[in-house]
Amino acid sequence: MANQDPQPEIYTTSHTFDAALGTIAANTSNVVSIFTNQANNEEVRLYAIAVQVLDDTDGSSAATFIDFNVAIGVGPNYVPSNSFDIGWLHTNLANGGQVLAFSSPILCLFQQPLQITVTNNSAITAPAERKVQITLIGELAIQKVACR
Repeated sequence: MANQDPQPEIYTTSHTFDAALGTIAANTSNVVSIFTNQANNEEVRLYAIAVQVLDDTDGSSAATFIDFNVAIGVGPNYVPSNSFDIGWLHTNLANGGQVLAFSSPILCLFQQPLQITVTNNSAITAPAERKVQITLIGELAIQKVACR
């Protein structure tokens, strides 16, 4: 429930690809659902995405193997309709990172599931472990209605 209109929101998901026991095949997906906890008269607008790929064995920023795609699912559809490469968007801890601003906001209405799907584009060999953190930057707002 929004305490102010609009209310800034940041949603972060973590996707782990653990190859400790063997190789993870290419095109393996990891899906995480986000619960926005919005009321029936509110909407979530997502304006930007930031990505950080971590070498989970020591928690440092991954210097190699950052070949991942992401898809943002809202309700029954993906927005945009295809997944996109996030390797170039990878946040290097030394340079402060990058944020991709969407050309138009992604809108999530009441009871629409919001899912983030991360897919590795090539195999991850043992003993590597990668954690992909996706941060969505947006706002929670009360829906505006036209009254006569």
